[in-house]
Amino acid sequence: MFTDADPFSDEDFERYERELPGALRAAGDTFPGPSSDLVARGLARGRQRRRFRTLRRSALAAVLVTASVAGWATAEGVFDSHSGPADRTGAPWVTDAPRDLVPLLAKAVPSDGQLTNSYSYFAAGSPRVLRSQAEVMATYTTASGSSELGVLISRPVPGSRDDSDAYCDETLSKSECSRSPEPDGAVLTTRRTIKDKGDSTDPLQLWRALYTRPDGARVDVRASGDYLVVGDIAGVSGLNMEQIAAIARSASWEPVGAAVATPEQQVTGLVPALLRSGARVASADGSSSTSEFVVDTDSETHRLNVSVDSGPIEVCPPAAPKADSTAGTCEMVKLSDGTSARIDRARTAQGRYAPWALTAFRAHGLRIRFEQDQSSESKRDKSTSFAGPSMLQDQVKAIAASPRWDAP
Repeated sequence: MFTDADPFSDEDFERYERELPGALRAAGDTFPGPSSDLVARGLARGRQRRRFRTLRRSALAAVLVTASVAGWATAEGVFDSHSGPADRTGAPWVTDAPRDLVPLLAKAVPSDGQLTNSYSYFAAGSPRVLRSQAEVMATYTTASGSSELGVLISRPVPGSRDDSDAYCDETLSKSECSRSPEPDGAVLTTRRTIKDKGDSTDPLQLWRALYTRPDGARVDVRASGDYLVVGDIAGVSGLNMEQIAAIARSASWEPVGAAVATPEQQVTGLVPALLRSGARVASADGSSSTSEFVVDTDSETHRLNVSVDSGPIEVCPPAAPKADSTAGTCEMVKLSDGTSARIDRARTAQGRYAPWALTAFRAHGLRIRFEQDQSSESKRDKSTSFAGPSMLQDQVKAIAASPRWDAP
């Protein structure tokens, strides 16, 4: 899955740019008929994706709450990763969700420009809980200049961090941020931000239009480039705000908006809905694919981290850790619906078990990770950290076995 996390520093990327051409040409010598612009296209795509990641980090203005998918044991190198059975496909389904979003962007932009360096990502063939957002990016060029264009389609949970950018802070002027409700229930939010472009004397302009449709689907269009005035209309390298808003309003995005997960189908919505009697969610915080919950039961208050991703089954190693080891334990189990799951328990230096984690390996490659935080408290003794079997762990097993995770 495409992510904001950038493992490369600027120095790493510069070294990559220097070394990549020679490596590609050396590899191409053994194959007939190499593409003459392979190196140039590869470098252009790398720069474009790196710029887009930087653009998203600057634009979203939200702190990403993460929960470890690999878990404590994998992070410490205790367990090896093994591929699961090849038939984890589940029941086949038919979906009209588009897979290539570049043609949709081409329909949405003004016709006097050209798209290059385009790229899109949408997990159209995955369970809906993994289809929390779709994104497409490209360089848009007109006679007046070029801008980096990105479109993100999602259905944010109301009040969540992902939802915050559709609202204007009171400290911002109307020219910096404007929110306009519309008669049909839709809302258009526009933002103008100036970002430092490094050594260049001209600042980078970041203009956005977030259009929340009446059905809750949101199209977030971001254009980044130099500030230009064409005639008496100001804009960002070939696009003014009216054009950016028109891209967000385009009917081209309707099938994408219909295919992304609703708040009820995302982690933040599924976990509270699947809790059985005796437990309730006191608070939740996170993104569409990763959330942290505070769960109350009659006797304890727990912190529960839940995240989803796609990947193979990771089985326990053949030799289980010794009972007196601080490495913890690992156990492969079957949930009530037959789903394979792995239970990891870390052991502290004092010999106590915490935290408890369960990873469920569902159909279509879906992996769900539940991790009970070490700071869970007993309501009977607030100073005691709860580490043994609990009602919450039984709840987690039931939640992980729900077919609602597999919704197409």
